[in-house]
Amino acid sequence: MTVIYRGRRAATVENADLRVTVLVEGGHIAEVLDKPSGVNPLWAPHWPSIEPSRFTGSHHDLYGSGSDGPLLAGIMGHNLCLDIFGGPSDEEAAAGLTAHGEASIAEYELDQAGTALTMSATLPLAQLRISRAITLHDGLVRVRETVQNLSGCDRPIGWTQHVTLGPPFLQHGVTTFR
Repeated sequence: MTVIYRGRRAATVENADLRVTVLVEGGHIAEVLDKPSGVNPLWAPHWPSIEPSRFTGSHHDLYGSGSDGPLLAGIMGHNLCLDIFGGPSDEEAAAGLTAHGEASIAEYELDQAGTALTMSATLPLAQLRISRAITLHDGLVRVRETVQNLSGCDRPIGWTQHVTLGPPFLQHGVTTFR
């Protein structure tokens, strides 16, 4: 069942202790809400979040004009970087690859059943298929991912879990990293 989370299409799975919300576009884990405390440790941007598929040149002033624009338009919480971490080369960007790879802007098929959520997407440029299963067990979230190479060649890939924490764990003007 699709819900709206901060203006974005999403799916949720929950039990008595937790609620996890995943965005349809980008597959970002946007919320891991600890129900007893009311705290979601994941960061949400202070700018308006839009579906990455809605990103156009007219949005460049708000999200940037480089290959990171589509990612920044829709980023929230946990971001899967696949199959690169960081920015693409000029040639890759010209071919349509965005910062941190296609997984962070792809549209996912989401299916929620009980306290489990499954999701998958095909990454056409990378020729990869990502599948993720999220299950809740009391106060525990279990995430299992698999990646399938759809090309005819073995090759290295980048596969990074990029979690961004927000308040109350990190606060602008208060938290310092040394």
